[in-house]
Amino acid sequence: MKKILAYLLVPVLAVALWSCDKSTEGLTRITYYPTLEILGEQTVIVNVGETYADEGCYAELNGEDVSSEVQTSSNVDYNKVGVYSISYIIYNADGFSTTASRTVYVVDPDNIATLYWGESMAGTRHYYDALIYITDNGDGTYHLDDLMGGFQFAGLNPGFEPTYDFHAEVDFALNADNTVTLTSEVGSWYFGDSGDVVLGLTSGSYDPATRTFTLNVDYGGTPMTVILRAISK
Repeated sequence: MKKILAYLLVPVLAVALWSCDKSTEGLTRITYYPTLEILGEQTVIVNVGETYADEGCYAELNGEDVSSEVQTSSNVDYNKVGVYSISYIIYNADGFSTTASRTVYVVDPDNIATLYWGESMAGTRHYYDALIYITDNGDGTYHLDDLMGGFQFAGLNPGFEPTYDFHAEVDFALNADNTVTLTSEVGSWYFGDSGDVVLGLTSGSYDPATRTFTLNVDYGGTPMTVILRAISK
């Protein structure tokens, strides 16, 4: 009986070993993951109409320089103000990838319509460095994508967008004396609110020398100060 059992086990073991060999055929038993190091600054500021000579990445795999295998893609439009990215990816022999990206700010040094860093203060709350857009409406007025300078979307409620809208958008005109006048009602924001929470602009001015807006906002009865500083190269 023991001999018969031994004979039966031999082909089963052979099948198991053959199956195991087939399932691992062509695969690397030890996989090494590539690393990426962005060369130069991770955030780059470029004037509209200019270009950035991408410095690329240094890539290493198991101690070997494989930078030549890095694949690069970009959505940068150097002729249009905006925030863009240059993306890098590299794969190892088993198809595992490592990624990195560089942010590119394209700004206009000669135009009000550009990118700004927003600072906002209301009561004891004080927030910095919200990314704010001002665009040209083409009719002598401008569109400001957040009258609150990021107080809600970057300060009180970061991460809620795009599910909820915390940008209080508004149009404005810049007068000859560099004062600011709103030319539209505050757009719908804050869980579909009609705009009642931000009642409007108490006063506003622009300093051409520093390219800075100072806005005094009536935030539902609470005074709010918003400072917008143009992002420059």
